[in-house]
Amino acid sequence: MMSALAREYIAYARQLSSNGCFAKAVDLYLMAFEKNPQLRPLFEPEFRSNIMKLNEVLAAANKIEDIFSNFGRAINVFPDNVYLMNEIGKYLYKFGYYAEAWNQFQKALEIDAGYVRAEKNLNSMKNLMVERWHFRMLNDKTRNEGYRAAIHETVKPSKSTVLDLGTGTGLLAMFATECKPLHITACDGSEVMTTLTDCVLEDNRLLMSIAVVNKMSTSMNHLDVGGKRSLLVTELFDAGLFGEHILQSLSHAWLNLLTSSAQVIPHSAEFFVLGAHSDMLSAKYQLQPNPKSLLNMQEYNIHILSCDETYDCEDVHLYQDIKYMTEAAKVVSVDFTNLNDIQDKLNRAEPYSVELKALESGQINALIGWFNLYLTPKITITTDPRIKNRANAWQQAVFFDFLPRNLIEHETFSVDFLMNSGKITKQSDHGINTMRISPETLRFLNDTDYIRMIKSCIGMAYVYLGQMTEISDIKVVDLSPFPLFGLFMLKRGIHSLICYAKTEHDRQFLEAVFHTNDIDLSRMTVLLGDEWTQEHFGEEKYHAIFCNIFELCGDIDVRYKEIAEYLRNTHLVQGGLFMPSTVSLIAQIVSSNWLDINNRVYDENVGYKISTHINKYQVSQNFCLDFTNLEYTPMSDPIVLGNCNHLSSDVVNVTIKNDGDANAILCWYNIELMESLEEISTNRPYSFIEGTAFLANPIIPMTKGSIANILCCVDSDGSYKLMMDLETT
Repeated sequence: MMSALAREYIAYARQLSSNGCFAKAVDLYLMAFEKNPQLRPLFEPEFRSNIMKLNEVLAAANKIEDIFSNFGRAINVFPDNVYLMNEIGKYLYKFGYYAEAWNQFQKALEIDAGYVRAEKNLNSMKNLMVERWHFRMLNDKTRNEGYRAAIHETVKPSKSTVLDLGTGTGLLAMFATECKPLHITACDGSEVMTTLTDCVLEDNRLLMSIAVVNKMSTSMNHLDVGGKRSLLVTELFDAGLFGEHILQSLSHAWLNLLTSSAQVIPHSAEFFVLGAHSDMLSAKYQLQPNPKSLLNMQEYNIHILSCDETYDCEDVHLYQDIKYMTEAAKVVSVDFTNLNDIQDKLNRAEPYSVELKALESGQINALIGWFNLYLTPKITITTDPRIKNRANAWQQAVFFDFLPRNLIEHETFSVDFLMNSGKITKQSDHGINTMRISPETLRFLNDTDYIRMIKSCIGMAYVYLGQMTEISDIKVVDLSPFPLFGLFMLKRGIHSLICYAKTEHDRQFLEAVFHTNDIDLSRMTVLLGDEWTQEHFGEEKYHAIFCNIFELCGDIDVRYKEIAEYLRNTHLVQGGLFMPSTVSLIAQIVSSNWLDINNRVYDENVGYKISTHINKYQVSQNFCLDFTNLEYTPMSDPIVLGNCNHLSSDVVNVTIKNDGDANAILCWYNIELMESLEEISTNRPYSFIEGTAFLANPIIPMTKGSIANILCCVDSDGSYKLMMDLETT
């Protein structure tokens, strides 16, 4: 009787759910589980689906308490359900309860170490809470030793009062304690970082020596820091020197936090630019001549969509084809000890015009920016990419809107820069023929090898589809970042195309290309943005479907993968063409110092106990890697882990071929566009898909000839992660 009543509750819950009454449906599921606990495992998936839908509605209405009340009821019934824990963590994260979210993701991983989604969410949290540049900055001995020497040179024992502005982990403040100043105050706007600083100071027995304030310096007065200070130390810089609001921060500090005779470390700085040539670098930001010619868009300057930024941050020296083509020219210098000079830079409306002189004849297609920090009159550190002993804490600025120029030796040209809200920007010199497109579209079109392979498939696809029906009746879906396959098939006379544009700029570019190629826009349907779903395809059947399941960063896009599978199973005509035919996941165990210093801090690089605390924020996966520029030593041969469309959890044995410390598994993809055609790898120059690395923690020493295990963990949605260990005998 009880079981029958419980099943009636389930049936009624399903009916309510189909009508969108999720709250009542959840209540009935819980009543059913109370009546008959044996039904819990059978109906857990659909119950969980209902509670997720209910919480989406509640989140839209900002009913936070109701959301967590529902989760609490669900966890009471399913106390060890990792999926619910992950969902609780996502909402806690969304509403700013970071410590609680961390606990939920960690709890889920303790129950199921192979649960991919929880680990990805935990990584996202860590990236948000502690930005990755903290790791490389703390590991930069050139920077650390320079600042330490400058602080020792400047601090007066028992007299100086020190303010560490933007303290991070408190390292510069700890350097100051070595000189026994009168007072030290460290401030940072991040609660996570100041909490971390307190832990670091306690571990180094310096908690009573440094006052830590969790405030933005620009919101403080001298009372917040214990009185006006006689020395300010800071490293509030980005690749473009001024991008972290250093000028605004110092202007406020001079007016509110410092004595009139105070000193600043660094006391001044200079920003330089030089012209360079790198096709690999240029291809990340501007559409190259070959794809422009292919699309009949030669008259346009087509640049990356930049969100109002004018430079990107790059490790320029890693680009193997970089060639410095001009002498360096100083754009601006600033005296950080002079309030008038700082405010002059902040308020300046006139451009800085610099002259660049070609060292040799050739093309300049990249403009690189770097800086010198004059810590004291005797101590300087630089980010000049041409110098071996540069500071690597900061990357270089790449002004990606720079238009390529052909120059002869000794020829000069001028470039203008503006101080825009205290940040250096290159003045635009573009005309009406400039278009912007998303990074995904630009990188896709600049991938010459992949585009060549798509072109080589057109003839085969045309013949194959022509055997099925009249060409004029053929309907194609092309969901690539740019529908090149669809474009060429339209030019050959097919009936229609459904394609995708990530942004409105991409849609405008798409229409411009189709117009230039004399294609009637009425034959094309564009799905815009990320809001479109499976329902947009209606009941139609398509003769050819070309999908992209990748994120630009190198991960599988789970949503696009699901849509691809849905289209293949539901909307492809019998015998139709689905592309790519196969996508394989490739893995290789490596040792990489670059990956190491960007993800793990070593105390010997800083001179204090910091690693224990900041390494809690290590991530297990690193995205957006260009393997052609990455420094690493292969520890194994590459190995195929399986087809990404049907990837399953597995353990694969690999033979180690070099002695060394394995600290990562590199991942990329092999793509077969049509059956029996040659595969193309994403591990190559100009690939539109970047690489990823799964990081070992701890690092695993390996010897040549030993056997290592690569553990591939796969969720039901196809998300994956890799781990490694040594096979034990």
